[in-house]
Amino acid sequence: MYSINRQVIVIKPKTPYLDWVNTLMSSDEHMDIEALSTDCLSYLLPHFDDDKETNRYIKKIYDQIFELELEGWSTDERTWPPKRTYPLFKKWFSIETHSEVIDVLKTKIEKEPI
Repeated sequence: MYSINRQVIVIKPKTPYLDWVNTLMSSDEHMDIEALSTDCLSYLLPHFDDDKETNRYIKKIYDQIFELELEGWSTDERTWPPKRTYPLFKKWFSIETHSEVIDVLKTKIEKEPI
């Protein structure tokens, strides 16, 4: 096993995101927060010594994360909120931070652009 020089954030949906997702569903379909909170996207970040640095970094990349989260439900950008600000991102998602990441495999990590 190896400790790697990264930390991970898990982006968890809040009610406003759930409400948006449900606007995309047909009238007989409905998501709930529990279902939406299962298997959330995780992001590897540089390892920082304190939360302030982590938060500054997240603020720099939140727009990319926001777009990936929206694309997961709709690739039609017309359905997205027109002004995707950092305060809106924080209103729609909670950010769970984990500072220690352990790689249990000996094989190389495969990367694929998205």
